Amino acid sequence: MIMRYIGSFILLLCFLCLRANAQGLEFNTYESETIQKTSYSVFDENPLTFKGHFSISYDLAIQDYGSFGYIFRLKDLKRENADIYSFVFSYDNDERSYLKFNIEAKECLIVDTLCNKKLGPRRWIPIEISFFLKEDSVCLTIDKRQYQSGKLGLSGELTPTIMFGSSKFSEEIPSFAIRNLVISDMNQQIIFPLNESSGILVHDKQGKIRGKAINPIWLINKSYYWNLLHSQASESTAGYNYDFNSGNFVYFNSDSLYTLDIRRNIWEGYKHQSLPMKMYLGTNFFYPDSRSVYIYEVDNHADVCTICALNVLTGEVEKVDDKFLPSQRHHHSSYLDTIRNKFYIFGGFGSRKYTNTLEVYDLDQKSWNTIKLKGDFVAPRFFSSMGALNANELLLFGGTGNSSGDQSIGKIYYYDLYKINLKDSTVQKVRDFSYDGAQIVPVRNLLLSDDGASFYTLCYPMQEASSHLQLYKFSLQNDSYEVLGNSIPMESKAILSNANLYYNKETKEFYCCTQEFNERGGESSVTRFYSLSAPAIAESALFLYAVEEGLSLRAVIFVMVVVLILIVGITYYLKRKKEKQPIPKVTPVRETFTQVENKKSPQANALYLFGEFTIIDKKGRDITHLFSSKIKQLFLLTFLNGLGNKEGITSNYIYGLLWPEKELSSAKNLKGVTINRLRKILDDLEGIELVYTNSRYSIQLSETFYCDYQQYLEQMNKIRQSDASQEVSQSLIGILSRGKFLKSIDDSMFDSFKSEQEYELHEMLTIELNNLYMKAAYEQVAQLAEIWLRVDSLNDTALWYMLNACHKLKKEDQAMKKYYLYIAEYNKSMGNNYSYSYSDIIHNDLRTSFQ
Repeated sequence: MIMRYIGSFILLLCFLCLRANAQGLEFNTYESETIQKTSYSVFDENPLTFKGHFSISYDLAIQDYGSFGYIFRLKDLKRENADIYSFVFSYDNDERSYLKFNIEAKECLIVDTLCNKKLGPRRWIPIEISFFLKEDSVCLTIDKRQYQSGKLGLSGELTPTIMFGSSKFSEEIPSFAIRNLVISDMNQQIIFPLNESSGILVHDKQGKIRGKAINPIWLINKSYYWNLLHSQASESTAGYNYDFNSGNFVYFNSDSLYTLDIRRNIWEGYKHQSLPMKMYLGTNFFYPDSRSVYIYEVDNHADVCTICALNVLTGEVEKVDDKFLPSQRHHHSSYLDTIRNKFYIFGGFGSRKYTNTLEVYDLDQKSWNTIKLKGDFVAPRFFSSMGALNANELLLFGGTGNSSGDQSIGKIYYYDLYKINLKDSTVQKVRDFSYDGAQIVPVRNLLLSDDGASFYTLCYPMQEASSHLQLYKFSLQNDSYEVLGNSIPMESKAILSNANLYYNKETKEFYCCTQEFNERGGESSVTRFYSLSAPAIAESALFLYAVEEGLSLRAVIFVMVVVLILIVGITYYLKRKKEKQPIPKVTPVRETFTQVENKKSPQANALYLFGEFTIIDKKGRDITHLFSSKIKQLFLLTFLNGLGNKEGITSNYIYGLLWPEKELSSAKNLKGVTINRLRKILDDLEGIELVYTNSRYSIQLSETFYCDYQQYLEQMNKIRQSDASQEVSQSLIGILSRGKFLKSIDDSMFDSFKSEQEYELHEMLTIELNNLYMKAAYEQVAQLAEIWLRVDSLNDTALWYMLNACHKLKKEDQAMKKYYLYIAEYNKSMGNNYSYSYSDIIHNDLRTSFQ
């Protein structure tokens, strides 16, 4: 518990550090009746005056070289007839484009030529424009190329208005992004991290509001939210890998080869030569020198070939070898050593055994060999993760198994780290990480961070059928770790299902691939490709400025000093205490049957109101972050007031709830802007529309759009009409398992909806639990009762059904645990002891008394 508090304090400390974590601003170039192009006024209505040497520096990324327009315009506010200086991007042809510095409407002073192949998202070009005011000259530096020009008509001092992107004078803007903006002269320097995640206000490094961005696209969100690039289904066994040289993904099945060009967002493919082997798992590694995917099966399956090479440029196939290992190695970890031309795999599961052997395939000798490891013992396992620490050492992390390797004994989840020396085959245990969350395993590979101080891997609770991947960053200096980015849904029902992590050092992007196989053992699968901008961030980074609104910087610093003192003292105390205590024996954790396993991964084109408010667009992307507070309020009001026999809401209703303090004219403008933005967001969905009829706004849904609340109402209606089946109950369990209705929506305007739903749920669950109990569907009784207790933790009726269902299923230990947890919370909340014993509830029908 103490360490958890310390972790929270450290998280707060991170808010200060995040100021140095520059992200950036992307400029929207599309304009319609409902959305504006992006504009960014650096100083807005509070311009500064600069003297002597005035400089603007930033990194520029041209997202689409086929565009044209103004990057920024600058004018001296103190001089009425001062010239306007503009920086313009201009496409020429498929090979080249230009950056031009102009005196607007007079002449082009500087032209720089760009190679289009080097342009694209996250391909940053350092730009610096220095105005020498006394010398009346400018120096422009573009990626170390320097240009100078004079006779600009400058004065000795400058009070500039600086506008990036669109303005009333420059409608045309290219598709671009900026980051690391610095404005300075000889006496002052203002740094803009551009690490906002929402809103229009722009802060400098000290957290002071300096400017305003209209319709911004904040790049920090791309460092938290994984972006689905492509999804591909295959009826036959498929495989995938990443070509680090081209930056493209390679995807193949029994007859076709495809590439995903991430930079151009192009998916293309063709038929390849016939494979001399049958693919069962799709395991492979990509060899960059020959530009070939080496497809391998470690088990023979009575085939004449176990390894073949598929050239991704020509589609030609070459048989490599027919050798194989003694048994299958499901979910082994792997690493390709391109220096020694060797491919390593460790561990895996097969023939009801976990293994801890390091196997190596020599590409030159075309042979498999088992390396006899010396040093520290590594328990047999599968689902471990492996990657290079340096040219001679591998890192091996985590997994699940046991020290004997016998599956029948059960398994332990490991969070240990080892170094394997490839020169002398020695193993050294580095540490155990202090992990205390839900049991997780890593994916097959891990990646060393750019600074070499930590490593990244994806982890997920593989024991859950409907699972989710999460990016973790583990320190190599101590036993700390960070959870970064949002989660990626993944169905891991079939043992063949897998995922991998990749990283592009040039574009600074993480990539994740998930492959979900048919759970019935078939060959069909769906592979999904995701991207995440680096540096990846934790969820707390998105709310940096929201935290600062409640705490002044000085107050935060004071708190941090106190916290650091506490950390040192508590850490010392715990260390001394730990040294005196024996190391406890680790035993596997048994899962309770009452764990609700019906949570489904969010589907595309869907709205979820149970649990966290979530909305997924038609491409499967989570777009919840696009809903600002006001947009979310407006959306929920129109949606909830348009269901059933309700006709929607009027404009006056909207004004009174959303902008009660505003004048009518101002409220009308705000409503118009918010509705337009909401409609623009809904354009990325199908089957949902904001309509205005009979002077009322409402949301209309068609059958192509999924809403869990609408589905909930349908199931509840079936229960009300006594038309419910066990399928209805299972559907209801799946919906309610996400959490409370409007869980994190705390606005009082929605309290009546919550109260109505909770009352209805109480009424209907009483009926449904009785029906299920009479049908002896005790598993579903326990699951529904568990959900009910989450909503109303002191509900006696739910407790009765929970304990009696456990009793009928002969799960007495779990029933007793639930009972004692219940009475502990009851006694704490009510201030007196609970009236009924465990025996009273099990042996008596108290439902009437409870109601």
